[in-house]
Amino acid sequence: MPNIDKQIKKIRKYYWLYKRERKIRDTFSQFFHKEATGGILLFFATVIALVSANFPQFFNLNVIWEKELAISIGDFVQKMSLRHWINDGLMMIFFFVVSLEIKREIMVGELSSLKKSSLPIAAAIGGMIVPALIFCAFNINSPATDRGWGIPTATDIAFAIGVLSILGKRVPMSMKIFLTALAIADDLGAILVIAFFYPAHAINLNIMLIAATVMAIILVLNSLQIRHTFLYLITGFVLWFLVLQSGIHATVAGILLTVIIPTRTRISGTKFYAHTNFLVRKFRTHYIENKNILANKECLDVINAMRSEIAKASSPMQKFESSLHGFSMYFIMPLFALANAGVVVNFNEFNFFSEVSLGIACGLIIGKPVGIFLFSFIMIKSGLSKFSDGMNYRLLFNAGIFAGIGFTMSMFVSNLAFDCPIYTNTAKIAIFISSLIAGILGIAAITATKTRK
Repeated sequence: MPNIDKQIKKIRKYYWLYKRERKIRDTFSQFFHKEATGGILLFFATVIALVSANFPQFFNLNVIWEKELAISIGDFVQKMSLRHWINDGLMMIFFFVVSLEIKREIMVGELSSLKKSSLPIAAAIGGMIVPALIFCAFNINSPATDRGWGIPTATDIAFAIGVLSILGKRVPMSMKIFLTALAIADDLGAILVIAFFYPAHAINLNIMLIAATVMAIILVLNSLQIRHTFLYLITGFVLWFLVLQSGIHATVAGILLTVIIPTRTRISGTKFYAHTNFLVRKFRTHYIENKNILANKECLDVINAMRSEIAKASSPMQKFESSLHGFSMYFIMPLFALANAGVVVNFNEFNFFSEVSLGIACGLIIGKPVGIFLFSFIMIKSGLSKFSDGMNYRLLFNAGIFAGIGFTMSMFVSNLAFDCPIYTNTAKIAIFISSLIAGILGIAAITATKTRK
């Protein structure tokens, strides 16, 4: 009997804690390790792409990315190169997942209150405005390149956290948390920049109207408390296709879908606890009656009922984020790097002192830490924000240096900003070099800080 009571107690504790399971699973520690692993995969994918582009005699990935892939349904045919399917299709899922994470942080995480969010949001704004102004200053007299101002505004959270993970315990937890919150707010800013300032083509208002109708249908499904993820997958795919045809970049569909995806569960926390508590008591009775044999019909029926209650306690937003986060981090981002990071590095042709290169380099290496520090300093001195425990101005500036690691988002914007492949390649090489320098400077700053202590 004591053993049975101990097992029942464990089961009861498990279901009592279920409502908090999502929060526990998404604690900063686990989030940090996931992003760090994603950053390492992203690094290796980048190296492979660069080797392939510069040594095509060994293997040439570009041949694969230029192959066309078509989806045909009746008379309808959607045909694009494999690279475009990745950039316009899979990256929509990436933006969808990023937007879901931002939405969760706004609801219950580091951005859920003004007290928590004011400092990282202000830092993110500063870390976007100052680099953009620096780029514009270098390219003010160059109409062909001035659209690239969005390139140095982005921070690659996976790469930045990947570098921090190498340093291990030498990086204070307060700085890791601040940089993560900053990068999430920065992602939101990058998404808005792409949505409003980098349309793919001329906007087709008629198709946009149809897309708005699809969004209205999704809202109706939401209001009717329909929580079947399959329906949202179908309507989400239709929304993606319409946005792709509308002239707005297809990835914006992921952002729009995030806004209207249901966040409420089919059961309240109170009912969930009451139902599962009743089922635990019922399970205990049947378990004892059947002489501690778990695989009896009554116990299995109770377990299935528990599964049903757990399913009711998960919203579509939670289900999508949980199921797609790993796919996005470990597959889509490395695949994007493989398809887009393959730049031929020819230093005889590459001019590091060109307007584009200097704008990106100075924006990421200088503009990011200066903008983050300046805006944060203003917020703290004005009394609108305050440091969390363990943070200080030195760690704030160090975080700003790491924020200069711009890769995925920066490369994505560079694909949209320029019509000329020469400028795009120049921008990508500048992103590589600048991000590498930012990472080295960040490591040096952390090492110097620890040495002083």
